[in-house]
Amino acid sequence: MRLDAAEALAKRFDMLPEGKLVLAAVSGGVDSISLLHWLHERGTRVAAAHLHHGLRGAAADGDEAFVRDFCAARGIPFYAGHEDVGALAASWGVSTEEAGRRARYAFLERTAAETGAARVATAHHADDNAETLLFQLVRGARSGLGGIAPARGIYVRPFLGVTRAQLEAYAEENGLGHRLDEMNLDDAFARNYIRHEIMPRLSRLNAAAAVHMAETARTLREESDYLDALARERLERGGARFGALRVTVPDKTINAAPDALRCRMVRLLLDALPVGKRDFTARHYAAIAELCASAYGRHLDLPHGVRAERSGGVLALHTREGKTDPQQK
Repeated sequence: MRLDAAEALAKRFDMLPEGKLVLAAVSGGVDSISLLHWLHERGTRVAAAHLHHGLRGAAADGDEAFVRDFCAARGIPFYAGHEDVGALAASWGVSTEEAGRRARYAFLERTAAETGAARVATAHHADDNAETLLFQLVRGARSGLGGIAPARGIYVRPFLGVTRAQLEAYAEENGLGHRLDEMNLDDAFARNYIRHEIMPRLSRLNAAAAVHMAETARTLREESDYLDALARERLERGGARFGALRVTVPDKTINAAPDALRCRMVRLLLDALPVGKRDFTARHYAAIAELCASAYGRHLDLPHGVRAERSGGVLALHTREGKTDPQQK
């Protein structure tokens, strides 16, 4: 099983610079084990990073031991981290899924800095991208329809053009063992439900459904990036001011924008605030844009303690701590 789509994507986005260290995020599942094996076999200078989430007891201990042994057998440097994700979720007031995601990325970035890795590779693949597109559609998001970015900052995802079935075939052909996280079987998680119930039905309509959806997501991402650049330019020319906890813009700047850019400009303003964006949807962006044009509206309370206020011809978005922000410039 050749993974030509991975090679093509890696080349297109310069994901794997020759001679540079690539840190692979490895859970022990079939996707990440295939990624680590593929990187090693193609001659990439690679190390593995594995985070123990402190959630699954002996099973999680087994995952770490499996990845450690896999690396030792091939002479691959191995780095492990440990977090109590349940405690983090309680402390941050988020789900264990979200706390785990934040903890993983923090661990990967620390490890990359400590090892001097030029890239961090994750095993997201075409099915993940299709699932992300569906998930964002049903939750009413505007900014996630481009799916998962092939490359962003130090993160690269060479498998985005490869399907889950292809990775499973690759693992079988190369005799790669792997671990199974039983949490991935629980359809109480939205992504698992999409994976187990929705995607198989779509595949009956078209066996290449995941690939086509991933290609659509990539096109949407490219178009979205272009529109973001136009929206950002309008904000800058229109007097937007960005502080650490507060952003402002004349309401006329939002009102004068074409429909295709108005809500996008609002999203870019929100993106500048240090709060999670996962609970913001198209409905919130539209409400803020409507506030700018309303003859009566004065304020909106938004997720994560963000408030939108309009006064004296100026729209302000701020966190609780940023009602007045001395760092605004």
